[in-house]
Amino acid sequence: MAGLKDIKGYDDKVINICPLDTEGEIVNISNLNIQLPKKPAKNKILYHDLSKKDQYWRRHEMPTELSRIRSMDEWHDMPKEFKIKYEPYIRQEFQRRRNGLWFYNNGEPTYITGSHYMMLQWSKIDASFYGYYMKFQSHINYHMEACMVDPRCAGQLYTKCRRSGYTNIAASKVDDVGTSTYNVTVGIMSKTGKDAQENIFMKKVVGMYRNYPFFFKPIQDGTTNPRTELAFREPSKRITKNNKTSSKEQALNTVINWRNTTSNAYDGEKLKLLFIDEGGKFEKPEDIKEIWRIQRTCLMVGKKFVGKAIIGSTVNPLDKGGRNYRDLWDMSNPLDRNSNNRTKSMLYRIFIPAYEALEGFFDIYGNPVIDSPEKPVEGIDGDMVEIGSKVYLKNERKGLSGDSTELNESIRQFPFTADEAFRDSTKSSLFNISKIYEQIEHNQELYPDPVVRGNFVWQDGKQDTTVVFRPDDNGRFKVSWLPPASMRNNFDKNKVKRSPSNDWLGVGGVDSYDLDATVDGRGSKGAFHLYNKFNMEHPSNMFVLEYASRPPLARIFYEDVLMASFYYGYKILIENNKYGIARYFETRGYDNYLMDRPEHLKSTARVAVKTKGIPSNSQDVIQAHAQAIESYIHDYVGMDSNGRYQSMYFNRTLEDWINFRIDNRTQYDLTISSGLALLAAQKVKQKKKSTTNKRKTFFRKGSVIQR
Repeated sequence: MAGLKDIKGYDDKVINICPLDTEGEIVNISNLNIQLPKKPAKNKILYHDLSKKDQYWRRHEMPTELSRIRSMDEWHDMPKEFKIKYEPYIRQEFQRRRNGLWFYNNGEPTYITGSHYMMLQWSKIDASFYGYYMKFQSHINYHMEACMVDPRCAGQLYTKCRRSGYTNIAASKVDDVGTSTYNVTVGIMSKTGKDAQENIFMKKVVGMYRNYPFFFKPIQDGTTNPRTELAFREPSKRITKNNKTSSKEQALNTVINWRNTTSNAYDGEKLKLLFIDEGGKFEKPEDIKEIWRIQRTCLMVGKKFVGKAIIGSTVNPLDKGGRNYRDLWDMSNPLDRNSNNRTKSMLYRIFIPAYEALEGFFDIYGNPVIDSPEKPVEGIDGDMVEIGSKVYLKNERKGLSGDSTELNESIRQFPFTADEAFRDSTKSSLFNISKIYEQIEHNQELYPDPVVRGNFVWQDGKQDTTVVFRPDDNGRFKVSWLPPASMRNNFDKNKVKRSPSNDWLGVGGVDSYDLDATVDGRGSKGAFHLYNKFNMEHPSNMFVLEYASRPPLARIFYEDVLMASFYYGYKILIENNKYGIARYFETRGYDNYLMDRPEHLKSTARVAVKTKGIPSNSQDVIQAHAQAIESYIHDYVGMDSNGRYQSMYFNRTLEDWINFRIDNRTQYDLTISSGLALLAAQKVKQKKKSTTNKRKTFFRKGSVIQR
């Protein structure tokens, strides 16, 4: 049985999707190592006898005589010679459905799963046409099959671009499972019950099933055009003369149905497969996270998955269902697992860039034409492809550059990255979202990446000696500039306690927390930024460090901040309602690295408590904080007036600014810390001292009195 295997020569576990347990090439798709079946002998691969240029997928029509048969009853009534002639063909189709198929594609041996084969060969889309082979859809099917066979996983979560064909892939999978499995229920949900019924169940699922060949159609009970369920059980009577059902065959006793969009839609039922369409568009009062939390129990018996889910969607703005879907996406990273080796959601996520899945930009072999070709190439639909999909989409974006709302919508519908798929509506953003997106797109095209990931550690593990930066792909810090070696770890040695000596150059801001990480990992992250002020010697008006993590112990976070501050020699501004970090710095003898409340943000109250940092609940501070970020974005984000891009390289912070809500600040850790760094960097004009004599002189006749 296919599943997890230890493969010699590989350090990581891989998921073997071969139904026959052969071991072939391993491909990595969305952080899953997926092992394909072993490549068969050349003469067993379809199109081996064709020239290389003629090797591409095409659907093969069923033999004419066989296509005239409408039911298994008719087949049983056929002469023995007829059945002997066509039984090998039918047997071959069942084998391909179960095991998948190898074919030569422009000289390259290419594997498609059994479900993918059923879609291409036998699933008529919208009752009018059959699909083309496209490489990105084969990757979706590899990933889907890996989710199906992996006992640690409850299913697939696909964040997609528009018109990528996922609904057709999923509907075909629904039919494939529903018509080949005994005693199960296959369920369908969508953003509304009407959409689940009309657009998926009736138009897609029933339409595909009705065009199946007779040998893939089980005994059916009900009408030929059902509206609520496809029931594959023994009927109480024959439906019509032309749609006979055979009592000679054993019924599957399986049902494909749909449910209205509610959290308890299938509560208490046991499902073999659940297809949830447009999960990123579930609007209040529905919540895709809550729906999934309840519905996944329908796929489990104890700790074992007896069914799987396939969930796919483009993403609505955050306040229209996108936020809950994004949370589900964040919980589905296969690189982030709990002690049971499962993701928090129990799903595995997959994203494919729009330029790899855009209609009209595939060559005859199903490969995406991403970059513009030197000469036009023939497309799968017979049209010539003259421009690359990426160039085309970039041109569309440039054409909308003057309309931030339309530009944002276009990017969200046809994203290059998962972050772009989760872009929020520009109407709800507090800041200049156009400049932020302008900067993000620029950052994504930079090579080499100006940001390095890593950790700060004490040299040789000895505290209070020398801090060093060690690059690490899994590190908690991201840095875009490090001070010269001569400036690192510098402090003022003339004072009783260590004091930073580079605070003329930069400052920092921290959004801290006082409680250790909870068992389930909930709670906001600790966030930290360092920022270079204006100067003539080093990069200025620029964030140089970003940190967003929640180590299991708060003191690990405090020590991370301390080491980075010491390394750079910068003072940091904290929120003084979370004083754990201040106590930690004091205990370690580094309290001089914490800033007092800046003069321009001091309370106007007669009595002010003397503490480090500033309060986070002061309305004056909240407004000043947001204005500082707004001003920085205007001056130092995106393209300047000379057509040059600025040097804000931290996309996580940029994305956090986009989503920031001033009336609900708690979940925007990076926005809080970056704004504190900007407040710490603000220059305050000093009041000029009066040069006149402050003593008043009063003249009286015959005398001078001074007071």
